[in-house]
Amino acid sequence: MEARHKNTLIISLIAIVFVMAVGYAAFAQTLNINGSASITSKWEVRLDQSGANKTTDSQMGTPPTTANILVDGDGLTAEFSAEFISPGDSVTYTIPIVNNGTIDARLSTISISGTNLSSSPAGNLTGNTVVESNDGNIRYTVTSPGTSTLAKESGRATLTIKAEFVNKTEGNENAYQSSADLTVSLTYVQA
Repeated sequence: MEARHKNTLIISLIAIVFVMAVGYAAFAQTLNINGSASITSKWEVRLDQSGANKTTDSQMGTPPTTANILVDGDGLTAEFSAEFISPGDSVTYTIPIVNNGTIDARLSTISISGTNLSSSPAGNLTGNTVVESNDGNIRYTVTSPGTSTLAKESGRATLTIKAEFVNKTEGNENAYQSSADLTVSLTYVQA
């Protein structure tokens, strides 16, 4: 009987070792995880020189002698200038903003600054914002392009800036060589 117990014990131990070996093999596998990621989208919100336009007007019959607008090569900066002759002269600049990228965009903030301005509002401006030169002879009206989404690959909006020589009829203001520089900064973010 003792031999029978020994045989049973040996068979049981062999079975336990076999189960442990199978269990170890099942849990000791090597896991290899390979992967890669790439981004194929493109961010390209820019000013469009081809659509930039200016319109001059004069109450005295002689429009401004110089009125230029130039968008730089990367489409991130536009420069404009005007030389007024008489009160009532104005130039309205329209600058298209286009989204040629593959990501929807929206206007986050618009801020205005400059030199010789009586005030420089900043932050999230909406609608029309008016700023004047320190002497009040030059007035800028900046019309926000709005915060609606610029659709990817085709979205368009327009920034409008009107510069005018204010017709002051009271007092003896002398506008000779009056100047005021304006900077408008637009910040677009992913929509």
